[in-house]
Amino acid sequence: MSIKRNEQDVPYIELGEEFKIYVQADEYTDPKLLAKAAAEINETPERVQEALAELRELLKQEPDLHIPHEDDKFLRKFLRACKYDVQKTYQMIQFAYRMKINGKEYYENTPNPSSIRHVFDEGMIWYMPERDADGAAVCVVEVGKKWNTSKVSIIELIAAIRFSVEAALLDPETQLHGMKVIFDTEGLSMAQIAQNTPKHACMILDWAQKACPFRLRGVHVVNNSMLFNILFAIFKPFISKELRDVIFFHNKDWKSLAKHVNPSCLRPKYGGSLAAPEYEGRLLGDFLQLYDKYFDSK
Repeated sequence: MSIKRNEQDVPYIELGEEFKIYVQADEYTDPKLLAKAAAEINETPERVQEALAELRELLKQEPDLHIPHEDDKFLRKFLRACKYDVQKTYQMIQFAYRMKINGKEYYENTPNPSSIRHVFDEGMIWYMPERDADGAAVCVVEVGKKWNTSKVSIIELIAAIRFSVEAALLDPETQLHGMKVIFDTEGLSMAQIAQNTPKHACMILDWAQKACPFRLRGVHVVNNSMLFNILFAIFKPFISKELRDVIFFHNKDWKSLAKHVNPSCLRPKYGGSLAAPEYEGRLLGDFLQLYDKYFDSK
């Protein structure tokens, strides 16, 4: 297991001969994907050009936010999340950049993956090497017994989740198909819950609901205890209906999880049949560090 580069110099994690993890790719050209994009997110060649032009004009009104409005790839990522509704896209980008100003404590000391390298070394976040049957990328976040609060603060954990999701969105296919996130809360303790204050919870919810340009296909909570269920009940009123509709609790019912995520892209401990070897957290840290410049520039 190691990090390699393809002929286009794009890095990937190689997990043996059969499995590779990429977060970066060219624009899709497959007719099936183009048809899906047109049907689901109103993406056609004509609409792309119209929307980019309209969005650029709006963003020019926000010079103080330093938004890279000439970067087509950056803008299309947000447009796809908003189904090419330019006004909604503008509001999302505006909100995302104002978050960096109004919530400096979440950004200033964690500007890129290198700044929280130790979080990835703890092995709390994983990209699955196989997409789900609907094309969605799958990410696992272990926030229970693997979260050592003396080593990783809640702000650092939030940053690690943010970097992992936003790096995955460098792939246009992930922008189109969306993501599914599995939260493993096994071993969640009072010390960890104490870290998750209302302020921190509201920040991560604002980011997920208003600032992050991803099509969230599902949040699947596994190994959830009564302690976690109580915590969720406290914050449920702050969660939008749209987000609540894609949150599912499975505990240890892997048949329930399999109704939403194909077992072929899940590890055996989650009732899956994925044969890819597990990799160390440090490898993901090495990989995401290669994208430091991307995050520094945004």
